[in-house]
Amino acid sequence: MDTLSDLNDKRAHQRFKTIPRALVLVNRGPETLPFHIIDISSGGLSFRYLGKRLKNSEISEISLFHDFELQADKIPAKIVSDFRLHNNLVPVRRGSISFEAMSNDQKSQLESFIENYSQTDSIPT
Repeated sequence: MDTLSDLNDKRAHQRFKTIPRALVLVNRGPETLPFHIIDISSGGLSFRYLGKRLKNSEISEISLFHDFELQADKIPAKIVSDFRLHNNLVPVRRGSISFEAMSNDQKSQLESFIENYSQTDSIPT
């Protein structure tokens, strides 16, 4: 199994912490709520959420929001990892997704989202 440093060495894209209220919607169920984004890059993102583990089949595309306003829609994605964060009293989970092939418009929306809703300092890899 890969260690955390091995995973960081494999990252191809610079990651950025997002500002508060940067949200991702990962499925389109009738009672679905967006999740808080932890960090984002042009290659994927990670988010935190409460509840049961997401099924891989539940994520095929995502939408990005800030303050519940849609910023990027129908970005193709797949789940990379999903695990429980152990330092919490409540069952908080961390999910990570990678982006799949995007249209030029989707790439532009993603780049704009990263520019506008992330902190300027990247996360060390």
